[in-house]
Amino acid sequence: MRARETLGGTQILEPAPAWPSDLLKGVKLSVDAMAISPEPTDGAGNEALLLDTVGTVLQMAKIARMNETNEEVKVFYSHLSLHCFRLQEHLTRARQASSRLNGELVSQALRHLGSLVPESGLHELPTYPVTPDFRLKRLYLHWDEARRRHDRTELDFIYRWLKPGFSEAQRHEVDKALETCADELDKQQPEQPPLKSVHKYASTEMNEPPYAVCKAAKSIYDALINCKGCSCPDPHDFKAKLELGTYRSPVKKQAVKPARRRARRGRGEDDASGGIELDMFLSMERDWHEFRVQTVKERAERAVRFGPSVDEAPCRGGKIVEQYAKVERLCRPIIKTKTKALQRLVLRLTSGELFEIGFEKSNFQIDHNAEPISLSQCFEDRQDFFTEKTKRILSLIIGYTVLHLHGTSWLQPGWGSSNIKFFQTTSCKTPLRPFIEAQLPKVGLESLEDDLEDEDDELDSGHCCPEVVTLAVVLMEVYFAKPFKRLAAMHDIQLIETKSGRITLMDVDQVFEGDEENEEGWRSQIPEDSPLLEAIDNCLDAELWEDEEGQPLDSATLRSLIYQKVVRPLELDLTNGFRNIQLDEVDQYARNLDFGKWGQPMSTQESDGRTGLLSPREVLPIRSPSPGPFALLSPGQFAIGPDGWKYMHHASRLHSFASISTPDTDSISSSPFDYKALQFFDDQVGDGEHSAVETDKYIRWKSEYEQVYKRFVGNYLQNPPSQPVKIAVLDTGIDRDHFVFEAREENLKGKKNCYNESQKNVPDTHGHGTFTANLILDYAQDASLYVIKIADKENTRPDARIVANAINHAIDKWGVDIISMSFGWPSSDFDGYDALEAAIDKAISKKVLMFAAAANSGGRLGRAYPASSSQVICVHSTNTNGSASDFSPTAEPNAINIATVGESVQSAWPMLLCQNNNANYMMSRSGTSYATPIVAGMAAFLLQYARLHLSEGEALALKRREKMEALLRRCAVRGPSYQPRDGYFFVHLSLDKHNLFGGELDWVSYEISRALKT
Repeated sequence: MRARETLGGTQILEPAPAWPSDLLKGVKLSVDAMAISPEPTDGAGNEALLLDTVGTVLQMAKIARMNETNEEVKVFYSHLSLHCFRLQEHLTRARQASSRLNGELVSQALRHLGSLVPESGLHELPTYPVTPDFRLKRLYLHWDEARRRHDRTELDFIYRWLKPGFSEAQRHEVDKALETCADELDKQQPEQPPLKSVHKYASTEMNEPPYAVCKAAKSIYDALINCKGCSCPDPHDFKAKLELGTYRSPVKKQAVKPARRRARRGRGEDDASGGIELDMFLSMERDWHEFRVQTVKERAERAVRFGPSVDEAPCRGGKIVEQYAKVERLCRPIIKTKTKALQRLVLRLTSGELFEIGFEKSNFQIDHNAEPISLSQCFEDRQDFFTEKTKRILSLIIGYTVLHLHGTSWLQPGWGSSNIKFFQTTSCKTPLRPFIEAQLPKVGLESLEDDLEDEDDELDSGHCCPEVVTLAVVLMEVYFAKPFKRLAAMHDIQLIETKSGRITLMDVDQVFEGDEENEEGWRSQIPEDSPLLEAIDNCLDAELWEDEEGQPLDSATLRSLIYQKVVRPLELDLTNGFRNIQLDEVDQYARNLDFGKWGQPMSTQESDGRTGLLSPREVLPIRSPSPGPFALLSPGQFAIGPDGWKYMHHASRLHSFASISTPDTDSISSSPFDYKALQFFDDQVGDGEHSAVETDKYIRWKSEYEQVYKRFVGNYLQNPPSQPVKIAVLDTGIDRDHFVFEAREENLKGKKNCYNESQKNVPDTHGHGTFTANLILDYAQDASLYVIKIADKENTRPDARIVANAINHAIDKWGVDIISMSFGWPSSDFDGYDALEAAIDKAISKKVLMFAAAANSGGRLGRAYPASSSQVICVHSTNTNGSASDFSPTAEPNAINIATVGESVQSAWPMLLCQNNNANYMMSRSGTSYATPIVAGMAAFLLQYARLHLSEGEALALKRREKMEALLRRCAVRGPSYQPRDGYFFVHLSLDKHNLFGGELDWVSYEISRALKT
């Protein structure tokens, strides 16, 4: 074991990593071959060393800043990154110009960078004294090796090699010295324009993207307008869908074999290379057909020979030599594609006109029987589509949409999330591949857009760029996974109606910022340090989008400003949360995610058959649907009336709370079920000898977990812990006089009676709360427990507002990390739902993990609310072997079904409620109510593990729902061929070699770090 220190002086106890001997040997040989000599006198040698060093330190500083919690040290890393980048630019520019930099400045920079590396104490360095240059050379070589391994190695390397224990004065000295070196080098080259670095460590992610997309998209739209007229008897209703993306780099195209009758390649085919290619769909009567549009570089347009129009083209038997048919009537190519199954038509845009190139095989097989689903529909009906990853990717792509399409007719008046569409494929997948839908105006209506814009501009007076106002709206919708109208309604704000449907700046300000008379707006629900919040704030800052005279900015300045002030923060928001996603690969990465299955990667081997579509008979049963195929079926596909369809959608969220225990059976059958009532899921009680046997199994099962806890957390924690995990349990209170709580008095940090505000204590006259609270401390032995009473024996069905108040109190007053809820409602149709949902949203924005019981209805109904919320981790129940409990809801096919033991669980029971023969005041009970605090306790263990053994950044990331869910899923995996049992990911921790915690500490940390990247 050794103490790890950061530049801020923080000490963290952790084991030294075991570096492979062959790796160290290779590095040692290569380094020892260097002469350990005084500083080289060769100026070129110094510059080469400095170039390698600044590239290395730049990478290290960026990673260190992301994982640093000390704000002052984080600022130092930011400055260090900037100085290294500036020095790198000067060195690269000098190399390109075959010139030399001032040798003294280069030596000074090397000297100050060398001061960051410890002179001794590193096992990679010789035990005898070496020069600063030697240390920097070895830094470069070892960093190169560390980067090829995993993140834990990178962080460990950084914390050891960037001199630990640096004081604030020392940091300030290095900061100023490097800044001076960079400034002096600036003065030497005042006339030279900045050049893009070509060094392998140069940061390319901050380069602005190409802006040719805007011109290409505008030209395509104009060309479509010019050829939409025809002599057909009935006018066509033309619509177009243009694929959205960052277009930072061309999407790699799948190699496709040309169709048999494809036009022969001519010289002009090669002229399209280097131009922009856009994928789109065109429709006349709601039937969508795929096209690929090539744009030709201006210098190449004159070299391409184009033939007559389609109507004048030679007959089928004739030869077309280096000639392409011009599109005169838009309906013609659309009609053509109807007979070309599995193919798409390639069009060429040149000089504002479209030409047919030929057909090629499509690699995007959409289901023509399924209507594309809009982003706004997803907010309304499919909140479970959204994960943290898909939210951030979508936000970035939509940000780029405004960057590329502002000022074009693709963003029509009133555009918003309803215009962003997703196609379903024939294999029932929904790729995260958004398209913007635009209506091509009919004859005589071309001026309608201008009229609508003129009227709406009056309402948006003061803001010169309404597109970014709408962008702010969509970003808010994506973040909260709710339509803007609902966000307004939840704060009782009425929206101004406009002819175009555009949401006005006045309404956006009120909903986002709040007003003087009302509570805070939705802005308060987004973390202050979030780059997303910066992007939204910038969108709504009217002064930012005008020049000094209050006039609109010119197009070039506006485009650059949109990138710097909006898109760039969205890029940071994505890369800060998901480092494995490269900005230049976002488009292709998103295409391979199934939006309908919470952003899971799609298999390239899956069939394009339609076997996954549901028939009407399969839709009718009342059960939770999958987020995939069912979500995209529309009312018009079956003979189901609007009321029936609404019922089916509502029924998909109904969850049973009916008691299964014998005493309540008659009452269930003889009285109507209350679908608006809350209930605790504790309906299973012990039943004699069989229960005693199962309880013994549970006790042995729990003892295996306790060994894991002791080995990986208990043996490392201080007493008391310096940073304990805080858990709030919302239940019926606790029996503070019970011996299990007397022994754990130090763990009980707070209590609140929300059920009866006039009472400070939280007595438990029901038993449920005592049982669950003890379970949490059984599995999170060193956690701080906060108890909130939300119900009592006389009324176990409190108003949802009580629960909402409890959640808000736990967040605002105690700053808890985890909230455990062993109750729920059968649907979202109950009083106080909006207040409860707002409290859950607030918890997520504050990085609070929420766990809720699934329900006890078996296969009759599905998950309860809030367990059914996409923001909450739902917990199912199993026996000790991992088989689903008969009362636990059926596993949902397209969800991560987390489960653990919920049968014959033993825990404390209030002493006054126990019978005389129960001397130990313990009970054995079953239900998802009791699986929930067990998983919540395990989550606290995992969070405590991360705080002890992982980086600060990883520990913070684990407080996001999707990261914790991914790690719990990894805890369930047993080997490479693991399959969920009964559809459940059975969470069980033991020291068995097949278990995640069956290895050494380094291996466990590595596996956890891998899981956090998913």
